[in-house]
Amino acid sequence: MLLWGLAASLPIIIHLWSKRKYNEVTWAAMEYLLAALRKNVRRIRIEQLILLLIRVAILCLLAVALADPIWSLFPTLGSSMGTAGRTHFVLVLDGSYSMDYRASEKSRFEVAQQLAIQVVRDSRQGDGFTLVLMADPPVVVISEPAFDPKDVMEEIENLRMRHGGANLPTTLAEIEGILHKGNVAHSRLNDRKVCFFTDLGKTTWEDSATETCRKRVERLARESALVVFDVGQTDVENLAVTAMSVRESLVTIARNVTIEAEVQNLGRSSRTGRQVALYVDDQQIHAERIDVSAGGRATVAFPYRFETPGEHKIEARLADDALMVDNHRWLSVPVRESIRVLCIEGKQGAARHIALALEPSKSEHPRVRPDVRFEHALLELDLGQYDCVFLANVGRFSGDESAVLYDYLKYGGGLVVSLGDQVQADSYNEQLGGELSGKRILPVRLERPAPEAQYFFNPLEYRHAIVAPFARHERSGLISTPVWKYFKVTRHDSPAAKVALEFHNGDPAIVEEPILRGRSIVLTTAVSPESMDRSTNPPTPWTAIASWPSFPPLVQEILTLAVGGRTSDRNLLVGDTVEGSVAAAAGGLTLSVEGPDGDSDRVPLVTDGERSRWVYDRAMWSGIYTAHYSEPLDKRELFAVNVNTRESDLDRFDPELLPGEFNQDFSPSADEVSLPTTKPMQYFRWFLGAVFVLLLAESFAAWYFGNASS
Repeated sequence: MLLWGLAASLPIIIHLWSKRKYNEVTWAAMEYLLAALRKNVRRIRIEQLILLLIRVAILCLLAVALADPIWSLFPTLGSSMGTAGRTHFVLVLDGSYSMDYRASEKSRFEVAQQLAIQVVRDSRQGDGFTLVLMADPPVVVISEPAFDPKDVMEEIENLRMRHGGANLPTTLAEIEGILHKGNVAHSRLNDRKVCFFTDLGKTTWEDSATETCRKRVERLARESALVVFDVGQTDVENLAVTAMSVRESLVTIARNVTIEAEVQNLGRSSRTGRQVALYVDDQQIHAERIDVSAGGRATVAFPYRFETPGEHKIEARLADDALMVDNHRWLSVPVRESIRVLCIEGKQGAARHIALALEPSKSEHPRVRPDVRFEHALLELDLGQYDCVFLANVGRFSGDESAVLYDYLKYGGGLVVSLGDQVQADSYNEQLGGELSGKRILPVRLERPAPEAQYFFNPLEYRHAIVAPFARHERSGLISTPVWKYFKVTRHDSPAAKVALEFHNGDPAIVEEPILRGRSIVLTTAVSPESMDRSTNPPTPWTAIASWPSFPPLVQEILTLAVGGRTSDRNLLVGDTVEGSVAAAAGGLTLSVEGPDGDSDRVPLVTDGERSRWVYDRAMWSGIYTAHYSEPLDKRELFAVNVNTRESDLDRFDPELLPGEFNQDFSPSADEVSLPTTKPMQYFRWFLGAVFVLLLAESFAAWYFGNASS
């Protein structure tokens, strides 16, 4: 636009042109006029020169105003933020919950919002903006460049920090896609700036040192400037409730349970006298003050008895500190009148001893209610009403029975299989081992029965949860239990399959594996004296385990492990999928999920065989989520969603270790969160004002000089 300044030569050209040669004509009266002109010639030349300079200045200033001159007091900042009015800004706000840390009245996230808004406010007309919340996964709020600063600032103000971590690699991938689309759709935005507003938390930014991230950063830097706004602080302290649990897998009424909450000090100084309060159904039942050394942990344990069945919630609350998100932790505890177990026996009496070990007292309000049935009941009953299914010496399985058991594991059921003399290995491997159906249910493949001999158990140093309670109780009878026959098995190639108990020759005796959302456990010998080896004379029982004193506690520990999946889906981490199922829904059944903030979302039910399942994938904030089923069920289920306390570690990534492509010029303090300037000073209005003043001056001067000459 400065080329328009050449127009300033026009008054000079006209002036010079007016001095062209002319013919002289003698005229007597002109002598007097020339004499008067000679007397005033100096004054006239000065007046003409003034008018000429004013007219030239008008055109020069107009050209400069059209060129829109700018100048920044902070040249580094000006160059980083763009100055041409054709810049594509990608604003990336760290949404990990460490950004909720409050060094002052404002959280880090609020400071980041304020800085991002200032960048938008100080931008030039024509700049475009896209907006990304760096979370796990990242959220693209504005995917294509927006040009209305008010709309962009409103979106920034409405951003809500997640209660999870942040994924830097996937965020960088999203930014690459945004820049590519912006370059195609808005080619005039040839200047690109990616602005990160973050606390440089180590859990997020340590990925910047990986080869994948470095290559991606290099690609981004070739087409855009990368700017980091560091809103974090050093030497911060934090306490967090890192774990909470109920020792019992399934809780029943009128029985004492132990609730434990763990508090960790993630700072560098000891903390004393911090109160931890425990709430059940929003009523405080226990409070305790604890001392936690630097980097240490403290555990609060307290007993409680639930008197009513149904959905209950437990919460641990830690006294507030600078990061409050991780000062709370919740548990969803479905309380039953009793644990229901279905015992399927392959022949008469095969499951009798299991049922007796599960509930030996025959009390009026038993903790476990075993239901003994023959194998045809697998297709007749709704397995969803049972917490665990025991299969005792069942000979073979059909495809339909295999499908029912697979669905049972899929919805968190516990399956315990004990073998025996009726077991047909080929049927087990084809139907339950997945060789025919492709849906594996068992953690092992059955080979052949071991030769008849006397075998004893090896507890493997009591490392596994099933046998751990027998440690230091050698007289309980576990290692002296006689076994004469069992199935040799081989574990499937799965790192999750574990041997809990083996025979002294190294063959597995108990193998367990989490499969789908449930757990499958195989006992390779029989649990009933009715299982006989009839190749000997007289026939030899497979084992005497059912008559040994270690059998009832062993069965109880197997049950405890097996039913763990029934409540694991009720206690989740932020970002996990909340899901559930019910028996095939009647017409008109609807489901809504209410979040911790009270907002409710309608969730569709999808028919899956004989059950209806649902999935809710918007649990991005910690707290209790409530699933409400309409009539005819008219019930609710509680889900506890907690933070992953990995983000509670507020250690910072060393800015010096950031890839060199990042420009990190800005680190606002806790007291001053505004930038010195992000907008170069613009002078076009001043120049236009000067043009207007000179136009008035030129008109006045021409009028004045003309009147003075006359």
